[in-house]
Amino acid sequence: MSEPAIGVDVRQRVAAVLFARIGGRRCLVAWLLFAAALLAGCRPPESTVDDELPKEPVAYEFFEVLELAPDFVLPKLDGGTVQLSDLRGQWVLVNFWATWCAPCREEMPYLAQLESKYAGNFTVLAVNMREPPAIIAPFVAELGLDLPILLQPDDATLLAYDVRGLPISVLIDPDGMVAMHTVGPLAVGVVERVVR
Repeated sequence: MSEPAIGVDVRQRVAAVLFARIGGRRCLVAWLLFAAALLAGCRPPESTVDDELPKEPVAYEFFEVLELAPDFVLPKLDGGTVQLSDLRGQWVLVNFWATWCAPCREEMPYLAQLESKYAGNFTVLAVNMREPPAIIAPFVAELGLDLPILLQPDDATLLAYDVRGLPISVLIDPDGMVAMHTVGPLAVGVVERVVR
C-alpha cells in the first residue's frame, strides 16, 4: 500500500513544479503587461512630449476642520532660525517647494506678492525640500524674492504636513490653526478669500 502513496506523492510534486513554472511565467507576463499599461498612461493627456508639464496643473484645496498646525524650528537661508509658533497673531502660509519643481517656480512671485499685499499681518514661509544653499541662493536672487527661505525640514515635519509631492501650501490662521491645505499650485485669489 505504501508504493502507490509514494507514486502519488511524486506525481503531485511534479505537477506542482510544472504548474509553478507555467503559472510563474504567466504571472510575469501579466505583470509586465500591467506595468507597460501603467507607464503608457503616466504622461498628462494635454502633453505631447514626455517632458512637458500640463498647461494648467490642477490644485486640490482642502478646507479642513481647524486643527493646530504642527510647530517646527527651521534654519533660514540668510542665517538664523524661524519657529512657527513665534508667528502667532498673523496669517502664515507654509509653502513646501524646490527649484526643480516647475509649478513651484511659477507660483513664487505670487507668494511674494501675497506677503507684500498683507504686510504685517501675513508671512510666507518658503520651505525648500533639502536642496543645498548653493542651488537655492541663485534662484532666490534671480526672482528677487524677499521671503523667509527655510531649509532642511526633517522627516517629522514633512510627515506632519503630509508632504508627498510639490508644491504643498498650508495656510495657518492667527490662532495657529490650519485653515487650508493645498496640493499643487495655488490658484490666484484662494488665499485672499480665506484671509478675508
